[in-house]
Amino acid sequence: MATLIEQRTIGAIPENERHGKAWHLLPLWFSLNATVMAATTGAIGISVGAGLVPTLLAIVIGNLVGAVFMAYHSAQGPQLGLPQMIQSRAQFGFFGAALPNLLAIIMYVGYFAGAGVIGGQAIASIAGIPTWTGIIVCNAITWLIAFAGYRAIHLFDRAMAVVSVLVLALLFVAAVAHYGSAPAAPSQPTFANFFLILSICASWQITFAPYVSDYSRYLPTSQGGAKTFWYTLIGSCAGAILFMALGAVVAVYALDSLNSDALVYLSSLAPMGAPVIAVVLVLGMIGANCDNLYGPYMAGLSTVTQAGGPPHVSRLVRGCVTGGFGLIGTAIGIFLSGDFLTNLSNLILFLLYMLVPWTAINLVDFYVIHRGHYDVSSILSMRGRYGLVNWKAIGTYAVAVLAEVPFMSCPLFVGPFATALGGVDIAWLVGLFVAGGLHYALNRNTAAEEHGDSLPADASVPSTTAV
Repeated sequence: MATLIEQRTIGAIPENERHGKAWHLLPLWFSLNATVMAATTGAIGISVGAGLVPTLLAIVIGNLVGAVFMAYHSAQGPQLGLPQMIQSRAQFGFFGAALPNLLAIIMYVGYFAGAGVIGGQAIASIAGIPTWTGIIVCNAITWLIAFAGYRAIHLFDRAMAVVSVLVLALLFVAAVAHYGSAPAAPSQPTFANFFLILSICASWQITFAPYVSDYSRYLPTSQGGAKTFWYTLIGSCAGAILFMALGAVVAVYALDSLNSDALVYLSSLAPMGAPVIAVVLVLGMIGANCDNLYGPYMAGLSTVTQAGGPPHVSRLVRGCVTGGFGLIGTAIGIFLSGDFLTNLSNLILFLLYMLVPWTAINLVDFYVIHRGHYDVSSILSMRGRYGLVNWKAIGTYAVAVLAEVPFMSCPLFVGPFATALGGVDIAWLVGLFVAGGLHYALNRNTAAEEHGDSLPADASVPSTTAV
């Protein structure tokens, strides 16, 4: 157990401590996406009346688009050996990075609470205990794995990938067999609700961006960006698309059941194996939810650590920080309102608005401006070349978010341009291009000024032509 518990924190991983293969990312990201929460996300398309075929098409396109961005974040891991959010210091400054870190922490806790509700409902149903007790049990198991850290999460999700494929195949057969057993949910496909689902699915992938390189930073540099990119993209898309498609198919005839207790209902599709399926689905939720405790632990250290921080941290600190976030998420989950699909949809869309400008700034800065060449010691130091606060990056982020507002279409606000477009929400695309374009325009000469000469040609965007 001593070697299983991670010792390092936000510092760069030395080459002599690197381990693993790029292909390990494929089962990891498949498992992190192959969850009941993905199925409930796929059901959103049916709940808004998009219809089955348009929903399935939007699921595929949205996940592919969003996964490109998160996979490029993953490719940063082997090159820098750093967690994802601490890299924001290179764009926003040492203290300026607190802004994206805070948003990431809110995202982690929100997802942790939602996943805990689904897992807790299932445990409560299986064990015959109150739902609030089931949530506590589910989240306590999640905390144990998150506390152990990087290696434990990889090993657990690699094992879950195998059983998840078997369960997925069984559930798809059962779902198709049940198809048509009840009146289909009403549908009125429009481009607006099609693009809504596409945006939600793209957001599903993009919201992985703030912690995706956390799980590739231990890979040896020799594993390369291209392998890391492709294995991350394939695993993430396969898990999300397949489970979202399962949710969409089931929601056509059982939308209310998915909304009330998705995990229990999916298990009941195959009565003979229902108990085993339920356990596997619960474990899948727990495996995926570990990231939502491990992530804020890393982001929190990146925010409050005054310097690079010690290379190792005590188990007491690990336990207290991950446990603290776990308690907050558990309390939110216990008091979460019953309209789960609506809350989930709103949360994902809100996070998309906030995270797209950050991901654009990070990727443009890494791949286009600096071409992967950062001074890691400066990222870890308050006195480094990247400064305390980069007001240009903060301003760019703020401008991009404001530019999104007129194009937003969500329950809390519908912008004038979204109204003119018939309710189609393209705010995230606006934020992507405004943030990326403005950051490049303001910083295109930054790398040459910092390094004193042109960057090597081999520091460009990782090739995506080979695995």
